[in-house]
Amino acid sequence: MKVIIKLISAILVINLVACKDNIEFTLSGELYNKKEKNIYAIFDDPIAKADTIKVTDGKFEYSFIPDTITLIRLVNDSGIAVPVFADKGWNVKFKGSFSNPDVTGNGPNKDLQDFRNKISEITDTASLHNVVKSFIMENRQSYASAYILNEFMIQKPNPDMKELEAIITQLDGHIKDSHIVDIIQKNMPEKRSTSPEYINYFSCKDRQGKYISWSSRNTSYTLINIWASWDEKSKADRDSLYQNIKQLPKDRFRVLNISLDFDRKEWEEYCKKENEQWIETCDFKGWKNQIVEQQQISMIPYNILVTNNRKIMAESIYGDVLIHKVKSLIEEDKNKEKNKK
Repeated sequence: MKVIIKLISAILVINLVACKDNIEFTLSGELYNKKEKNIYAIFDDPIAKADTIKVTDGKFEYSFIPDTITLIRLVNDSGIAVPVFADKGWNVKFKGSFSNPDVTGNGPNKDLQDFRNKISEITDTASLHNVVKSFIMENRQSYASAYILNEFMIQKPNPDMKELEAIITQLDGHIKDSHIVDIIQKNMPEKRSTSPEYINYFSCKDRQGKYISWSSRNTSYTLINIWASWDEKSKADRDSLYQNIKQLPKDRFRVLNISLDFDRKEWEEYCKKENEQWIETCDFKGWKNQIVEQQQISMIPYNILVTNNRKIMAESIYGDVLIHKVKSLIEEDKNKEKNKK
């Protein structure tokens, strides 16, 4: 009898391990740059978080169990990002460099690599646009097309919304329902008034070089504050904001300061002491900053209040109006949480 029980237990253990292996996503890689120590897995769709992946002699491995198909951006210390799609049971391999990656494996990862290969030697904008559009139409059932649509047709000044709408109507149903395309559709002119409902994904580092996560703790709202050390008005508004944040709960509100400075020394001279509610970042690209170009911001000071999933709640909001707005939103959230119980 004991032998039978032990045999059954052993079979159960083997089955549990096998099940875990079947649902776990695994990413393994070999980088040409053997000096890389850490790379980062930035999650955006459908969840938001950031994981650090240790690299040893150019090699790394990373695994987790996805709830559904998930978009990860692998990012190195230079800020170069390579997208990878993950789902249960998938195995993906990364080889080469971040500027010239070779990603193989399950799902849309092969489609995306095929696309990289197609555009690797294209230099003129018109030819690139034609290849992008053609590839999306030929792969309208692939999640890679959703990413390519966003990266090459949305993330540019003044995208052609009519062309985008015509393309989206031809995508397969499950691609139309993806997080990326859903946000694009909500930003279509007929579905918004004067500004987009969501800001697009962007990544940045704090002064310690750590990537900033949108899911940082239980933060409900982030104020993206655009300023520069060379603009007196934006510095004055920022000083006032630094004092005002004390009136708001640190587990529900934070300020992400994005500087338009070009010089590190000048930027750091005016940086405030960072804490859970106050983050400083600068890419030293001035008006070429990613979020500034995405939102077509043409003047400072300027700010955008967003939720954890980057839904825009208000723009250019300051002083008591900002404090009242955030407190009201937090109170609404608390009431919703109570009603769920």
